Amino acid sequence: MLSELFNIEKVLGFCEKVCYFLVVNLLFLISSLPVLLFFLFMGISHVREYLPFFLICAMSVPPAFSAVLYAMRRLLDGTERGPVKDYWKGYHTDFLQKLCLGGVQMLTFLILWTNIEFFSKQMKNVPLTILFVLLFAFAVAVTPNLYLLASRYEMKNQDIIRTACLLTVTRPICTLGTIAALGAVLAAFEIAAGTAVLFMVSTYAFLVVFISKKVLDTLEEGGEK
Repeated sequence: MLSELFNIEKVLGFCEKVCYFLVVNLLFLISSLPVLLFFLFMGISHVREYLPFFLICAMSVPPAFSAVLYAMRRLLDGTERGPVKDYWKGYHTDFLQKLCLGGVQMLTFLILWTNIEFFSKQMKNVPLTILFVLLFAFAVAVTPNLYLLASRYEMKNQDIIRTACLLTVTRPICTLGTIAALGAVLAAFEIAAGTAVLFMVSTYAFLVVFISKKVLDTLEEGGEK
């Protein structure tokens, strides 16, 4: 009898965690509605053609992704209070700061991609093309660290950017881990898009938090929110 109750408790606990992932992911999708509308009406294939407009739509993602990371950290720490409460706390705390941080990153993407296009098609300079491709790849790789720090610590944006870049370079195992996690989530989306879209962002955020937990725990004295 006790073993049956224990098994039921484990099943209920598992279902609760699945619901947490699902609700947080759905809240992210709702918060990122401008990007979803762009994909719906313009299509992913037109991102390059309408890059400035796409990046403006993508401005909704940084606060939302920070909120998912905040919620996943609480879940990993065992201090979750419910998906809606945790997501809302992570979303509205320092909202304008996260929005400004996202704006800086979107502008960086625009500048780097414009240079890639220019030196690969107009001026035909291979070394500069490679340079800006590497810089663009680094700007993408630094993204998880940017919003992990923004969701966890009270820091100025310039400090967040500097620390995120340092972590990306000095912790290559964590950086490769977050890249591999993104690859795994995208692979799952290719295999079962209908199911993956319901969990992919929250799952990726959980993996990022898990991979980076030990590194970020050393920064606790920076002032956790």
